[in-house]
Amino acid sequence: MRSGFSSEAQMIREIQRITGHAKDRRLVLPIGDDAAAFRTQPGRLILVSTDALVEGIHFDLTYCSPEDVGWKALAVNLSDIAAMGGTPLYATTSIALTRKTSADFVGRLYRGLASIARQHAVTVIGGDTCRSPQGIFLDVTIIGEVEPTHMLTRHRARPGDMLYVTGELGGSSVGLELLSRSSRKIPRSATIRRHLRPQPRCVAGRFLAERKLASAMIDLSDGLSTDLARLCEQSGVGALVEASQLPLAKIPGRQRQLLPNPLLHYALHGGEDYELLFAVPPRFSQRVPGQIDGLRVHRIGCLTRATGIWLLDGQEKHRLNPGGFDHFA
Repeated sequence: MRSGFSSEAQMIREIQRITGHAKDRRLVLPIGDDAAAFRTQPGRLILVSTDALVEGIHFDLTYCSPEDVGWKALAVNLSDIAAMGGTPLYATTSIALTRKTSADFVGRLYRGLASIARQHAVTVIGGDTCRSPQGIFLDVTIIGEVEPTHMLTRHRARPGDMLYVTGELGGSSVGLELLSRSSRKIPRSATIRRHLRPQPRCVAGRFLAERKLASAMIDLSDGLSTDLARLCEQSGVGALVEASQLPLAKIPGRQRQLLPNPLLHYALHGGEDYELLFAVPPRFSQRVPGQIDGLRVHRIGCLTRATGIWLLDGQEKHRLNPGGFDHFA
């Protein structure tokens, strides 16, 4: 390879060194064999999710560092486990590199991935490496677990359930807007970091699942309008969202002046916030805390028997159609 490694085997050894050696008693075979092996926990369900990051689609190396790419690749998978109320355990990575990709780039990417993996006690147990004719491709598969009675899905919400979100909405897409519109390197403000280093809400997901507060949940990867439509479709319900209750991202005035759209637009249609959107039966709504582990929780509306999603903005009521990111739209 012309990537700074003398062989694929050397690259794998370096990845293994960076991601660390597992000390998990359940892990029978870590990286190094044809497959990894781990013991399952009695009475638990195994959760599996996978996400791919493609250069030019999910990240741009003119403003994303290799560490950012590695971090984000695992973060988006951790968010899927959070949305199910589960605990992440293991991850595998498959990476395709161009001839020009340096060994330093690969090392930095995996250091970024290893950093968030340590925060969430996730062990990298294998993967694959190959050549890409154009652009870098990184695919991560995550394995987690959940007690059967705690698992949350998208299809158990009911009319009358209250709608909640964690954190703030629109910050990531505002960060992307600022990055893509700037012709020079800009400081890594909190808004920029929201896009480059998303924070999966694993603690909040487990909190809601273990206390059985939520009837359904989804993570906001493609925008509130799009992901709410997915939850409603799976549960066979509609929704009413109150614009005044949406927790808009806090953007400094100087940055806000650079944006072509109002903050409400980014909150409704901006993707990659990776907050949790969940429904709560009315009888449990008083038990939903204002904060979970320091993360704010906001009620934003309710689910309805009539299908369709509506936005109540002041005295006006508008149809809210999916306007978030869609690869094939």
